[in-house]
Amino acid sequence: MPIESAVPTHVEPSQLGALTDDERRALTSAATWYFKRHARIIADEADDGSAFAVTRRERYFELHAALWKLGIRLALPDELAAHRIAS
Repeated sequence: MPIESAVPTHVEPSQLGALTDDERRALTSAATWYFKRHARIIADEADDGSAFAVTRRERYFELHAALWKLGIRLALPDELAAHRIAS
């Protein structure tokens, strides 16, 4: 099954509040790992203007914003920080 089909398009806020502390920690840990693991991959494509690269970059920026909202302060790679300011 493709990953895209496993991602819900909408989650009710009440469902997010139903997460246990362990579930919330697991999600933030996984998201943090993904962010760190893919930082260089996404940064290497910073100047790629293809639709695929732009979509990946935008999703990465959304993950970054979500992590900040959760209090997880991770810096964007310089290549992406400069690109985000430009967009």
